[in-house]
Amino acid sequence: MKRGLLVVLLLAAVSGAGPSTADAGTECDGLIVCIPVTGPWVQVLGGGTPTYYQLSCPGRGQVIGGLDADRAGPLELSFLGMLGGPIGPGVTTGRAAVFVARTSRTLSGFRPLLGCIPGGGGGGRGRTVREPTRQLTAVAPQVEATILRVKNVRLKDVQRQRVTHACLAGERLLAFSSAVAFRTRRPPALSALGSVRAASRRAAGDRIVVTVRSGITRPQSVRVELQIHAICVRAPN
Repeated sequence: MKRGLLVVLLLAAVSGAGPSTADAGTECDGLIVCIPVTGPWVQVLGGGTPTYYQLSCPGRGQVIGGLDADRAGPLELSFLGMLGGPIGPGVTTGRAAVFVARTSRTLSGFRPLLGCIPGGGGGGRGRTVREPTRQLTAVAPQVEATILRVKNVRLKDVQRQRVTHACLAGERLLAFSSAVAFRTRRPPALSALGSVRAASRRAAGDRIVVTVRSGITRPQSVRVELQIHAICVRAPN
């Protein structure tokens, strides 16, 4: 992911009361060919730190043609897109999208939705009506300033679990985050949504260590997942 070229594109900022039924689903609107992809319910804790969650199209060569989200409470939702014109699939979006969520409440949640299309279904660049008035004398090659390494783990039904993640050899860790998600069809109750908490820290050797604790209100027979993001940079030669 070209983090150096990322721009936050605002999806929505909404307000409302606790968990409700799913009411979104516009991710495929206007797309002739579309594969809908539904993610899990992602836990969003209050405070100034955003929650990041990545969802991907299932097939190689597919790109994201539309995005939406079901919400369980008041949220500000956006996603990270790439610079370039015209804005559209294959330019602004790729095969995966990172959702960014903040809430004004102590606890909230959302379920990301993707509308995936074949790689040739959008993002092509045609001739513009207005010709550019200046010419670049030199263009620097595009370099990925950072690399996103994502790890998904299905959590065990235990009180305490530790999960680790790291950058690849020849890279160093710049930043990190983690998110807890629940694989349910309907929005989890707030007691269930807050029943699993994850705390991340940087350990020796640029490793990420996430300690997950489950409370007594964790729902039984529900798949709970942990997603860890490692923002890595290539070490100088």
